[in-house]
Amino acid sequence: MKKLYLHIGLQKTGTSTIQMYFMAPQGPLKAAKIDYLREAFAPRHAHHNAALEMSRNRRYDPALPGMDALLAAAHASRRDKLFVSSEDFSLLGRNDIKVLGQRLEPFSVQLILCLRNQLEWSESLFAQACKRGYTGSFTTFSDRLQADGKLDFLTLIQNWIAVFGQDNLSVMIYENHADISDALADLLGVTVDAPPARKNQSLNERFVTASQIMAEQCQNGQLRRGDAVIPAELQALVAKKLLALGAQHAPFAGSPVFLDADAAQAYLDRSRAVNTGISQIVPLPEAYFTLSPRRRAPKAPTAEDMEWLMDGLFGDPDIQAKLAGA
Repeated sequence: MKKLYLHIGLQKTGTSTIQMYFMAPQGPLKAAKIDYLREAFAPRHAHHNAALEMSRNRRYDPALPGMDALLAAAHASRRDKLFVSSEDFSLLGRNDIKVLGQRLEPFSVQLILCLRNQLEWSESLFAQACKRGYTGSFTTFSDRLQADGKLDFLTLIQNWIAVFGQDNLSVMIYENHADISDALADLLGVTVDAPPARKNQSLNERFVTASQIMAEQCQNGQLRRGDAVIPAELQALVAKKLLALGAQHAPFAGSPVFLDADAAQAYLDRSRAVNTGISQIVPLPEAYFTLSPRRRAPKAPTAEDMEWLMDGLFGDPDIQAKLAGA
């Protein structure tokens, strides 16, 4: 029976490292003769479309390889070990997981779940949403995560265990990309070099807040310099250009934080019961319960930060061309 390693996420826990490095054409999986079923990649470098199909997600694209293509590639593979990856598998509800379990019955499945404490995970998701144009507050965003059950990692784990069994679940604790890389290499028995630098530089809350302000100004037709106004329909281009600019400005480097110490500890406390339950299944670091004393306070963007971004944005050739053609 073929062994199928199924990496189900979570998002923002080193998934890009796994998909862009381990599953690269000349990466560690290729060298170890582990088939990562490239025929079923969709879109980009993982099996997202198959996962989206299983959850009936609106992002599923029937024109791209889905679950049938993935299973066909798995059955046709001449390798004894297979690797499937998409953080979108974590979106599956319990009934969807049951159906997936039935479809994977011909294989010996080993689940791989990467966890990150709820506070840092929420902050990372919020930063990503803001980079794409979200202008709401962290509180509004995180309250929605809570209401939707996204922070209940215990139920997530229990749903997968109910179908595949606890012995077939490997949980990796995310602290940084290197930890996930080493843990996955140990599980798969592969040799890794230092993974390449992350594709997207981590940008702190000074950048995130500044980009939110500018996104809202763009939405309202107020992003202007002199007589030049960037219209709302260019918001997606503005977000793209801001990301490129942010990576060039040293004061924007670093992981984002959005809560002061007291609020951050209160946020962790909200998930204490969930994490106590998880710790009965897999040991969790103290960071899931108690705020690190090394955590810094959030910082607001300065006037110089805003001016620097405005200079770059209005000086960008693509923006200038759009304004000239308006």
